[in-house]
Amino acid sequence: MTKVSYITLLFLLVTIPCKSQQIETGVQGGLGNYSMTDLKELNEIVVRLTPFDTKMVHDFPAYFYYRPFILLKLKKISFGLVYTFQSTGSRISARDYSGEYLLDMVVNSSGPGIYDEIVLYGHNNIHYSFYSTFGALFSNLKMKESLVVNDESQTDEKFKFKSFNYYLEAGLKISYSYQFLDFGFNAGFQIQAGDGSFRYSENEDVKLINTENNNPVRPEWNGFRAGLSISYRFPQSSKLPLNP
Repeated sequence: MTKVSYITLLFLLVTIPCKSQQIETGVQGGLGNYSMTDLKELNEIVVRLTPFDTKMVHDFPAYFYYRPFILLKLKKISFGLVYTFQSTGSRISARDYSGEYLLDMVVNSSGPGIYDEIVLYGHNNIHYSFYSTFGALFSNLKMKESLVVNDESQTDEKFKFKSFNYYLEAGLKISYSYQFLDFGFNAGFQIQAGDGSFRYSENEDVKLINTENNNPVRPEWNGFRAGLSISYRFPQSSKLPLNP
């Protein structure tokens, strides 16, 4: 998704006469389930190869996502721009009288995209819609490993990786309109596209590799999404058209 694409879409948003459209802006928030298969395999390797007993405290569980948006509404069709932020993480831990070991991994992604929605059925103030969104995925991974023995730090390392991919999300939405406010509930599934693996932030030639199969490690944001949204529809005005 290039800057030119966004500028073009924003131009379209403000050049269609107000008599045929409404501008809607709001925010959506919810829970996402993220597969993260490659990163979970890394955790399994660490647990298996660490020479002392460790415990998997977290292993990339479902976590919250946030999505502000601005849309152009044309009768039963809406389209516009969205930005999605999502994150999850893991922790491996070991602790006894002599010391403590921790391996933390936190992964997040920023996803600018284009959104479209079609109303399938409406009755009074309730509408049932199909939605989809397509965009870019800029993922970041932070790894921190520490080992303390007898109150002395033996290991304290931090690494940052990044990757680039695309995503497609589709699902169903139920919304209720009250004056110029819309309240919605959405449920869908997100699919990641692309082969972008994690590269070391300080040297993009260095990839994060699974040491057992020598395959590069990728983020995997595939999974279900469910969320709630609230938005405001700006009143139409025939006296002040955006396209004079």
